[in-house]
Amino acid sequence: MSRHRGNVIILTSGLSGSSVLTGLISRSGYWIGDSTQKKEYDTYENTELVKLNMQLFEEAGYTGDYKMEFSLDAIARIASLSGKIDDRPFRHFVDKCDAHGPWIWKDPRLWLTIHFWKDILHLDECNFILLRRKFFHSWVSATLRRRIESYGSLRRYEESIIDSITSFLDREQLPCLQMGYENLIARPEATIHELNTYLATDLTLEDLKMVYRGPLHTIPRSAPIDYAKAILIYLKNYSQRADRIAVTRRRAKARST
Repeated sequence: MSRHRGNVIILTSGLSGSSVLTGLISRSGYWIGDSTQKKEYDTYENTELVKLNMQLFEEAGYTGDYKMEFSLDAIARIASLSGKIDDRPFRHFVDKCDAHGPWIWKDPRLWLTIHFWKDILHLDECNFILLRRKFFHSWVSATLRRRIESYGSLRRYEESIIDSITSFLDREQLPCLQMGYENLIARPEATIHELNTYLATDLTLEDLKMVYRGPLHTIPRSAPIDYAKAILIYLKNYSQRADRIAVTRRRAKARST
């Protein structure tokens, strides 16, 4: 699947390894912004993009937790903003990115907001990547960050996002490279070759080593101590898990009506 060297948009949920992937691709000359969001690591998320995505949440009246809940209603409300709000800041931002192009966008909010951005972007100049991660590893990472929910709930959330992204790409007839984070780490040469073919880049294993300090050529697994910590955190906060609270709220709402 050979493509032109255009811009890159990574669509994924959070905690999927997208920071490693974005950092890798950026080493081939893709612009990541004047500044990026920093946590305990560099997320490679363009600060302006994050702010504009948060503005879209506000304009749509979305106050849910995009990190833990999938909402078709929120997607529809954000998509409906097209043509209804002042889109000049968004167009100015795209123009700025284009002036520095090729650019790369990565923000876990994009699975919601891409439905607005599609009417502003030059989609034919964008290369899309759908990044996935093993559900269990995502669950451990989320639990260690005190996002308390059952494995089943997280899996349904992740699958819903993947289905939503796939439907969007199919509907807009946009080509996409689907990647598994574990493949990038366990089979780096083959996966980097796929990336180079798709993006017309010349990334190497050394580029990956610059952004990923863990061992390569082995499936990245949650360390036993992390797994044990996640189990203890989950059990300690079992009654406060997000999926239980959501069900309780829905039942209360149903009774009130």
